[in-house]
Amino acid sequence: MTSKKTQTIVLATLAVALLVSATAALQFWQRLHAARKSFVDDTLEPIAALLKENQALMKDLQTEPFKEGDNGVLESYLIKIRRDGVPKHADMKQRLDQLAENNTAIVTLSKAYAPHAETRTFVMQADKFRNYGSAWRDRWNSVMELFMAGGNYATSEVPFPKDYPSAVDTELALTKP
Repeated sequence: MTSKKTQTIVLATLAVALLVSATAALQFWQRLHAARKSFVDDTLEPIAALLKENQALMKDLQTEPFKEGDNGVLESYLIKIRRDGVPKHADMKQRLDQLAENNTAIVTLSKAYAPHAETRTFVMQADKFRNYGSAWRDRWNSVMELFMAGGNYATSEVPFPKDYPSAVDTELALTKP
């Protein structure tokens, strides 16, 4: 009789311990999932939004009244400020400044997210964007030097990594429950 009682107590204790362990594991998983979701919300979603904003800004800058012939965006700005003066093109400068700020934010957020990326494609495309963003920033920062010196931009520039937005979208899709 005592043996049955002991077995019942041991089984009940094991059941309670198992239930407590399962509850703790579930709570840990929920906290981990919430932290991951928060991290994605704080990195990937802003990257996607900034890329969309940049796309709209570039589309705007590549049309009249901003475009100058077959020239690129920065080249067009340089032509315009030489011809008309800097103050007349404050609206274009504001858009270009916003692009530069967005690129810096995208690079920063991409660096933060890259170690946690679900795909190798994201990491490769983020590296390409980092190179693009740095080159674009350097070209933008040189506008006034070129303006004052009477110089022109080199014809080659780092192309926008066209696959980066889809790599971000893929990461977002993979992180959604």
